[in-house]
Amino acid sequence: MNQLISRSQIEQSKKEEKFILLTARQVQKDFAMFGFDVKFSGEAARAYDELLHQLDAHIRRMIDTNYERLMGLLYQIDLSEKEIQRAGAVNTYETISEMISHLVLERELKKVLLREYFKEQGYK
Repeated sequence: MNQLISRSQIEQSKKEEKFILLTARQVQKDFAMFGFDVKFSGEAARAYDELLHQLDAHIRRMIDTNYERLMGLLYQIDLSEKEIQRAGAVNTYETISEMISHLVLERELKKVLLREYFKEQGYK
């Protein structure tokens, strides 16, 4: 992934409405597979906070009541325990659920960017 999409491309994409909207849809899709409703107003400027708040609530609830379900969701999103542990070593977030929520949003954006990259390269 690092060779295909640079860190600066990721950061730039966080500001582009197209990628924000696609990421929101990806989050909704992945969370729906596990029975979680994630609402999005469609306002790109508010997307990150809007999604983060909801993801944090869902993840906090899973940490407290169904850790296996959380692990299944993270597997679906392709976010490994190792990545979470790495982020935890430099954790600047108030809670573990907030940290995981940030990681989920970034991973979902990377999935969108990777899909767009391959679409541009002519792959289906």
